[in-house]
Amino acid sequence: MNFKTTLSYFCLFCCCFSNAQLLDDVANDSLVRIPEYLASERLKENIYIHTDKDIYEAGEDLWFKAYLLNGTDLKLSTDTKIIFAALINEKDDYIILREKYEASNGFAHGHLFLSETLEVGSYRLVIHTKNTLESTTNTILAVKRFQLKESIIPSILMDTEFSKRIYARNEAVNATIAVFSRSRVPFRNTTVVAQLYTGKKRLARTRVKTDINGEVALNFPAEKSEKADFITLRVRHEGKEVNHRIEIPFKNIGDIQFGMYPEGGSLVENLPSHVAFKAVDANGRPVQVKGDLYENGKKISSFSAKHAGMGMFDITPKTNQKYTVQLTSPKIERIFELPTILPEGITLKVDRSNEKFAHFSVFRSKNIPPKKVYIRAQNRGLVYWMATASLEKERIRFKLPMDKFPQGIAEVTVFDENYQPLAERLIYTNIDKKLTLTLKEISRSSFVQKDKVTMKFEVKDENENPAVANFSMSVHDHLYADTANDYGMMSHYYLFSELKGHVYDANYYFNPKNKNSAKHLDLLMLTQGWRNYVWNKKQLPFSEKKITFNTVIKGKVFTRLENKRLLRAPNKAIKVAYPTVVNAVQVDSLGNFELPIFAYNLSKGAAMILFPFENNKNTIIEVYDPFVKIDKITKDQLQFFPANDIPLYTKKQSSYNSKFSFTETNYLEEVNLSTFNRRKRKLGAYGRFIPNSDDYVCFQFNILNCVNHPSGPKPVDGETYRLNDGRTIVYDSNSESKNQNNERFVKIRGMYPEKEFYSPVYDTKEEKMFPDNRKTLFWAPNLISNEKGEITVTFYTSDVQTTFLGKIEGTNGNGLLGTHLFQFDVH
Repeated sequence: MNFKTTLSYFCLFCCCFSNAQLLDDVANDSLVRIPEYLASERLKENIYIHTDKDIYEAGEDLWFKAYLLNGTDLKLSTDTKIIFAALINEKDDYIILREKYEASNGFAHGHLFLSETLEVGSYRLVIHTKNTLESTTNTILAVKRFQLKESIIPSILMDTEFSKRIYARNEAVNATIAVFSRSRVPFRNTTVVAQLYTGKKRLARTRVKTDINGEVALNFPAEKSEKADFITLRVRHEGKEVNHRIEIPFKNIGDIQFGMYPEGGSLVENLPSHVAFKAVDANGRPVQVKGDLYENGKKISSFSAKHAGMGMFDITPKTNQKYTVQLTSPKIERIFELPTILPEGITLKVDRSNEKFAHFSVFRSKNIPPKKVYIRAQNRGLVYWMATASLEKERIRFKLPMDKFPQGIAEVTVFDENYQPLAERLIYTNIDKKLTLTLKEISRSSFVQKDKVTMKFEVKDENENPAVANFSMSVHDHLYADTANDYGMMSHYYLFSELKGHVYDANYYFNPKNKNSAKHLDLLMLTQGWRNYVWNKKQLPFSEKKITFNTVIKGKVFTRLENKRLLRAPNKAIKVAYPTVVNAVQVDSLGNFELPIFAYNLSKGAAMILFPFENNKNTIIEVYDPFVKIDKITKDQLQFFPANDIPLYTKKQSSYNSKFSFTETNYLEEVNLSTFNRRKRKLGAYGRFIPNSDDYVCFQFNILNCVNHPSGPKPVDGETYRLNDGRTIVYDSNSESKNQNNERFVKIRGMYPEKEFYSPVYDTKEEKMFPDNRKTLFWAPNLISNEKGEITVTFYTSDVQTTFLGKIEGTNGNGLLGTHLFQFDVH
């Protein structure tokens, strides 16, 4: 068979609009201009939020940096000057607070004080900008989920060990439960309530007491456990209660979702195809399956999953044949039918790929007449390559030049002569087009308490040249990392923003130590689907409903008449009092006025007060609240943050982070923490200290309301004291009354106040005497590598003896991203 290909390449440049010179107007509109315009309007700005850690305790500051990048090319979005942030309690989607922060040159950073009045649970930090609010997408990507806990390590801990690594469904389930304290002291004669569940249905319940070793034995007979999925445990001890769920490691999982995805979109009779598959259990946990492919009940091939429940098999479906799949491991009775097989059509297939080219084949059915087709490749909506082909043969081949593309997901689509899509394939291009960060030097391999840490990083671009780039870096106790969600900059921009569905263990694909990650990433492209663009140009007039959002401060001035009606007050003047200056603002002929964004900066950490120029009680000022418009725009939008990865089934499971080091010097005992919580140290909305009648100073360290000492003498006005986070303040018992509002005036809060991350320097013995329980050792939102591509940082450890995790990530501003993870121990 002659496989000679007739191809005419239109564009081999990373320049979408140059296609206009080579395509006729209709083709150019349908395949380039309109799709690119829709993509640019769909997501004008893509924001990633880096926080100093994932888990917090009440009374802490949350530190963050927002990367504001263009949605199409991931370059810095420099026109945004202000971001609007909201803290949301996920329990009831209640907005706890809203704040504004300054943005500059594509970045914004700051902190958010997590008041002790907040209840424990899951929260979301959500950021909006003018660009994101005016985008046409219905999904909000600028989201960071975090946990707020009373204590990182509960006072009651549990270990569960099953009698077997894996159970058959016809076997009894036996497990040993150990219950103990933080210091590994067994809880004797303590009641444990265990319940067996499948979904929401309870199958069995037992109540047992621990022995002298703090252990109980659970035994569920096969007739009870054969349909079960998990066990819930409830333990009560000295007025405290802990609940924990453990997964039963069954060989045959109760319910498997098995999806099959033909390469290019469809199966066509007598055309060769790859069929990718993905298997997950009812909780979304990947299942490493094996199975057989059948034709009319006769086995024709076998297959097995290669990674995260994903794999692929080959098939050339024949006319009038029935194809099914039977899973052999885990063995289930259900038969899976292949997707619908079309009697005729066109398929698109990747033959092979390397660093330079991706080689494709386009197949057509014999009874389809030769036709002209367009082939287009785009990344995040920008067209990087196009070609035309004449399907004179039943198979044509073409190769895609990889050097023309940035890193990310490329959509390769075949269109007919009427510009309708016939087949589409996602490929991942140029995973090495990134910033490479290397930890070149570290002062020691391990550290002691209050020790000096010096690190030197090296940054290189995709050509191994030194790179100047902007980074943020955090170093925190490993217990404050969410091990079930390794969300990061690379996975946010390259996977979660592009693909539908949950991506399990997303950062696996960006770890260069994983040698087969490229093949596994291609399986992810085949199984997770793609974004669907609107191909028909008739739908372009969506712009008639274009959303506009104003960041300036707008208001109106009215005169209140004797009958209480409000009448516009034109050509008046009002005063705006900032913390350091008072300005006059002229009202226009319609009674409207505007204040620039800079007004928020002038009142940073405080408020601006608007009041009539003349002392007239009948002059009314109304001010536009931007958050009201934000709520209206976003009320039906989905706030997306990737779901947690549910751990795989294991023989031994714990109710706590199993990496926790049980040493007496690690953390305060529960009695101290609870005493601290009862005191409810009073801090204002911005994390400033607000005096209270029960304030005291500890004798030993002169710390105000010290967490380690429950009592002491009263503080004295005018004296300087140290706070628990290391800051110093001048005590003023009357400061709260000075901040009362005057209800006669319109008050607008300015931008959230700036604050420097507290990083002590222990260069004297006197400084080392003070207790230091910092869990975040270092936070720097604005690290910039020099011309040699070098970054050097220095900080000190605390009194906490544990493993500390570090993350540094950032961008060169021109589309290249990079991240590096590291860790060290403090003994």
